[in-house]
Amino acid sequence: MDEKGKSTMKVAQAELLDVLTIGMFEQLPVNVRKATNSRNFSAVFCDQNADLSQEAIITLRAAATHDLFPIYWFGESPPEFVDGAFPEISHQFLHEATRDAYEKLSRIAKLGSTRPKEDREGLNVLGYLATRQCDAVPAWAPGSRSSVAYSRLRPDLASRSLLTQLYRQGLLERNYWRKTHLCGRCGSSRLNVAENCPECRSSDLQELDIVHHFSCGHQGPQDAFQLSAGGRMICPSCEQNLDHFGVDYDKPGRVEKCGNCHAVTESPDVYFECLDCAELTLSDEAPQRDWYHYRLSQAGREALLLGRLPVPGLENALGEFEPSKDYATFVALLDNGLSTAQRYGRPFSIAAVRINTGQDDLDQPVRFDSAMRETLIKLLREILRDSDFLYAAGDQIVFAFPETDASEFDAIVRRIDAGLGKNLTGHPDYRFEDWSDRSVRDILREVRNVR
Repeated sequence: MDEKGKSTMKVAQAELLDVLTIGMFEQLPVNVRKATNSRNFSAVFCDQNADLSQEAIITLRAAATHDLFPIYWFGESPPEFVDGAFPEISHQFLHEATRDAYEKLSRIAKLGSTRPKEDREGLNVLGYLATRQCDAVPAWAPGSRSSVAYSRLRPDLASRSLLTQLYRQGLLERNYWRKTHLCGRCGSSRLNVAENCPECRSSDLQELDIVHHFSCGHQGPQDAFQLSAGGRMICPSCEQNLDHFGVDYDKPGRVEKCGNCHAVTESPDVYFECLDCAELTLSDEAPQRDWYHYRLSQAGREALLLGRLPVPGLENALGEFEPSKDYATFVALLDNGLSTAQRYGRPFSIAAVRINTGQDDLDQPVRFDSAMRETLIKLLREILRDSDFLYAAGDQIVFAFPETDASEFDAIVRRIDAGLGKNLTGHPDYRFEDWSDRSVRDILREVRNVR
């Protein structure tokens, strides 16, 4: 560190550090002052009995000088998200925690000072990743209903939906990690996988060999073949002994027999049994959830310096809507769909719509609010077919309609047009464009212009 840096550090550490102590902290460093009445503190020192649940941290946030206050743990079993963990309360460890707190608070002080209320949580997540110099890394969490947690993030910031929103705004980058399945009733991912009887859903299944008697052609589960006094199987159809495998009989496969209703099946149903509500969900019908490793992007760092998030576009409004695809998936589906349509002479239509919700008093685009989002998704659910898909970014939605000719395309556009004009709050301006005659390259160029 150069002389200027050392001087800055000395000045910063010369200022008293207001610390909220949770536990028995009697002797603190000379530059540390206990916060009185749990108000206006900059950092937290706590022992191993402290409650650092999401609810507790949200309560602490209301009294802290900044939402991103650092936390230091003294004792056993520290949470992964604390800024420092020490085995005991000692003079040495208290000084180490104090030095680290000054460093963290110095980083926090560099964040943008303006913090619009609607951007607070998003800026907190970005600010935490920046000031802690870490990523949002998912890990298995058996105690959680989701079975996955971002344990390095503080509990009040570890929101999967918020991370997804920030990614869609370009403020985070991400890499795929895992896919989990969800209970069809309660949404829990704490599931037991089991084969069940297709008749009664019982999991009391016994695997049995199928026995094929060559002489009479009878075939059935082995337990249907009685045993002779000598222990040889007797065919239930012709009552002959089956003496030699490969000569009198063989075993061409296996079946499952239900111990509850005695039904026999070659293909039992695979169910997910929820450990929280006991619901059985067919594996083919269980909802799925993708999990990602997130890291701060350059756009995210710039938003932190400005102290304001970019106005969310339609990618956020339609983010969880199933026909809405991310950019990479949209490109792959579009390229494959258009190539197939051209190869086999099949119709394929493309439409783009731009929705302008206007500007606020500061000449900022008006946010696409929850009421608009719900109205738009309801409208599209009624109109779009299973094969249709779309990509939303900024103020633009690009719709792809496979197996759709010009007349069908016009009918769909008219329905969307009528629905937007009738139902969207505030009657925002919008316009449709027919991109059906454009190449994939031209379409993607237009898409990139608003990403």
